[in-house]
Amino acid sequence: MTSIATLPGVGPALAQVLAQNGCATVEAVAGKTPEELSRIPRIGRLRAQKLVAEARKAQQVAKGAGTGPDHRANGATPATAARNGADTQTGDAAQLSSALAAAEAARRAAEAKAERAVTKAKKAAKQAAALAEEFAAAKVKAKAKAKRVKAKAKRAIEKEKAKAKAILEAKNNPKKDGGKKDGAKKDAKKEPAKKASARKETGKKEAGRKKASAKKQDDSAAVAKARKK
Repeated sequence: MTSIATLPGVGPALAQVLAQNGCATVEAVAGKTPEELSRIPRIGRLRAQKLVAEARKAQQVAKGAGTGPDHRANGATPATAARNGADTQTGDAAQLSSALAAAEAARRAAEAKAERAVTKAKKAAKQAAALAEEFAAAKVKAKAKAKRVKAKAKRAIEKEKAKAKAILEAKNNPKKDGGKKDGAKKDAKKEPAKKASARKETGKKEAGRKKASAKKQDDSAAVAKARKK
């Protein structure tokens, strides 16, 4: 049995993990399939394929080394060993090709995923920019509205201050307003008296005119009577 630590690419830590999972020898690893080996922690599918290929290759080399003159009694000839080695190399090449194809497929999938991620990031950035613009516009609008409300409130305050000032002035100067009111009342009272006096004066003038007219008529009548005599 050959220790797994002699296999290329297997360090002490990996050898310990393999040994803990029943693969302490090259022969044990060679007897596994890549799917079985990939179930061990820290060993992915590609690594499992590589380990199995290396283990089988090392096992085949070891078998080829044992096919010398001393082993021909077992029926193994150099030609047979060569064919076995060729078959092993063909199998290893097929496994390697499969591993490379899987790696290429994984690379393409990763690139496609990365491209989708970039597209998604660009879309998110565009949406964020649009939201930022909307926020800026809303901020400007809110600021303008606040300014209008503030100006309106200021005008209302000034108006209330003016009203309060007028009320205070009215309380502090009651005579001035009272004098105006009394004067208005007196004028209202004098107005009917003036109208009555004017009517009376007009009546007197009218009576005087009538009296003068009657006197004139009497004088005329007297003169006419005197002439007849």
